[in-house]
This record gives sequence, structure tokens and C-alpha cells, in this order.
Amino acid sequence: MPLVLVGLNHRHAALELREKLTLQEKEIPEALAYFRQKKGIAECFLLSTCNRTELYAICEGNEKLLAGFQDFFQEVKKQHLEGLGPPTLYIREEAEAVRHLFSVACGLDSMVLGETQILGQVKEAYFLSKAAGTTGALLHNLCQKALATGKKVHTLTALGQHAVSFGYAAVEVAKLLFDSLHNRTLMVIGTGEMAKLTLQNLFALGAREVIVASRRQERASALAQRFQGKVLNFTRLAEGLSRADVVICATQAPHYIINVERLQQARRTAKERPLLLIDLAVPRNVEPAVAELEGVHLYNLDDLQFIINENLKVREREAAKAKSIVAEQAGEFLRWYRRQQAIPLITTLRQKAEQLRQARLEQFQIASLPTREQQLADKLTRSLTAALLKEPLLAIKDLCLQEDFSTAEKFVRRIFGLEQESTEGNKEVITGSEEVITGKEAGEKKVAIKNC
Repeated sequence: MPLVLVGLNHRHAALELREKLTLQEKEIPEALAYFRQKKGIAECFLLSTCNRTELYAICEGNEKLLAGFQDFFQEVKKQHLEGLGPPTLYIREEAEAVRHLFSVACGLDSMVLGETQILGQVKEAYFLSKAAGTTGALLHNLCQKALATGKKVHTLTALGQHAVSFGYAAVEVAKLLFDSLHNRTLMVIGTGEMAKLTLQNLFALGAREVIVASRRQERASALAQRFQGKVLNFTRLAEGLSRADVVICATQAPHYIINVERLQQARRTAKERPLLLIDLAVPRNVEPAVAELEGVHLYNLDDLQFIINENLKVREREAAKAKSIVAEQAGEFLRWYRRQQAIPLITTLRQKAEQLRQARLEQFQIASLPTREQQLADKLTRSLTAALLKEPLLAIKDLCLQEDFSTAEKFVRRIFGLEQESTEGNKEVITGSEEVITGKEAGEKKVAIKNC
């Protein structure tokens, strides 16, 4: 059975469609159970985030998996998906599916190049699939290799180390101005989402105190409580400006909230202390001229965007290194994965060799010999059988790396006499010169994957 991926992401599907096909964590077990009970699916693993929903499976074919994927969202999730298919839904098999998952885990396929959150999401998705009992040896190793590749990329490259969001760009600016934010005071003016994210990133640097100023007292109180901070009435803004070391401005005011005159008055006693102003508002909240004041450092959205653009260039250069690592790691996994095709053939060949060995021991009446001689004969024949099989088994493993292993397998089976049509029906049999066992009996003994 081949490895097949069916899914969609932000590159191929609009947000409205992605919302319909996004699964919450509590819904994943139900989805996995649905896919696993479908005929022809041996293993499955499901990754669902705000930007992608992807189903990986060891299954009989891509058409069945695509149909099962569509059926689940129509029958179980009650989503109307008429006409949904390629290219919105993409299908990838074998090597392409492996390289895709590894690229996803590294952040190479993310909306924000190099973001690291996706690695944790892949890990969590794997744990959910494992807990549901839908991952076998093949997908287990695929997920483990994907996670290891993600870690390797973020260790050996700087792909995720440069700010590409306004919140993290603000952190870079703060680090340039201050050695540390310990014993520093942060003030945020406004309670919007961008203000929250920027405050959160800066607070993580170890700020001593947080002040929240807003005309919306209820929202200001909720935000201040989140950071164990204080709420400041908007009419007392000057008081906050006199105490703060970093001020984040992100209101919807159509005019300047902080101008030269107000800031000069607020900083009469703090002229020597540096002040970082981060203006995230459009229209701007801070008069540009305040940047001329002593000790004042002003950054607006354009300034932060410049930092982001420069960092994106760095990430793009690092992405080339990351792609090289992905190619290397995917190659390693694919060699292991393709060798698993040899397990049934190797198992059959070993079984036949053992049957022939036992038959020859019986033919020469070894059981009639003293125990010592029986043990020596057994050891000698085992050693001889292993020596004779060594080169053929290595050759079979190498044949697995070829694209058309099925053709090579037919020749190997013919050379070693491992199959022939039974005259009693279509049942496959494995024959030796004196004994015959059915294909079912031959497959009863399973060989561990690591043997290949």
C-alpha cells in the first residue's frame, strides 16, 4: 500500500473554505476513527490547523482516500462541498507526500515563512493519532522523522530566528535600546489585538510593571489583569508617560494622542532616561516630531515593516539551507520506507529456506544421532543457510530502492521458486521440492521492520 496525502492549505483554498474543513482537537479522534474504518486504509494521521487540513494515510489508492476525505466533511460535518477537488484539494503520493510533511514541520510551507508554531502542531497531531490507534509502524516513523527534521532545521539554520511580525519586530527594537526589560515599565495605549500581541512579546522579556491606558475601562481591566498590571485613566496619560520606559500606541483615534508638548511636560523629570515609543496605529497616534526630543526613540509601522522585510530576506536565504536538510532527511526516510516493501518477500524466502533445512535434517535422520551431534548439525545448517541467504537478501533490499520494485519482486520469486499457481484454485502457494504450504500459512510469521 502506498503513502498518500489528501489536503488543502492557505495556498490553494480561501479562508472561508479552510474554516469549513478545520477540525478542533476534540473532533480529531472521531475523524480518525471514520477514516480508519474505511476499507483500504491501513494507517492514517490527520493534521488540522487554521491554515491547513491534511490527511496522510497508508492506503490502497489516492482516489479512495480523496473520496473518504470528501465524504467525512459532507456526511459527518454536514459541509456542502459540491465540486470540491483538485487543485483546491491536492493529492500527493510517496516521495512528494514525505517531502511535503517535512517542509510543513520546518515552517517552509507556512503563511509566515519559518514560523515555529507548526512544529508543535505536528507533534500534537501525531500524539492524537497515536492515542487513537491509527498510526502503525510506517506513519509512526514518518512523523518521528518529520519532527526530527523540523528540530534540525531550527537548530542548524536561522530560519525562525528573525522577526517577521510587528510584535516580534518591536522586541528586536527593544533589545537594541535596552540590555534587558527587567525593572522596566511597559505602557500600552489601546486594547486591540495588535497591541495585545506586542505587549505580550515585550512582557516576555521580563518587564517589571505593565500599565494599560484606554477609554474602554472594562477591556483595559481585563488586559491589565492578564499581565498583573494596572489600569490608568485616559485623562492621566501624562502620568504614565513619565513612568514608562516603553510605550505601545495602538488606538483608533483620528489624531495624535502623544505630541511634542505633552511628551515634553511628561518627561521633565526623566529626560535622561531613554523612552521607546512604538506607534502601531493608522492614522498615527504619535506626532513624528517627538523623535527629535532627547532620549526618545520612535518607531512606526513603516519602520517595523522595514525590519520585517530585511528579516524576511534573511529567512529566504536560510530557507535554501532548510530545503537542503529536508531533501536529505526525506531521502533517508524514503530509503527506509521503500525497504519495508521487501518484508513479505524476505519473510517468505527465509521461511522456505528454513523449511528446506528442516526437511534435509529429517531426511538424513539427524534425530537418531546423539544430542551433541544433533546440535552441531543444527548449528552448521543454520550457519550455511544464513550464509547462502546473505547476498540475496542484501540484493532484495537494494532492489526496493528502484521505482518498479514489483517487477523485480516477480523475478526474485520466480528464481527462488517462491510461488506458483495451485491447480485447485487461485490460491498462492509457496513450494519447496518436497513440501507445500499455503500463502496464508507462509504469512503467519511476521518479521520485525528493523530486520529490513
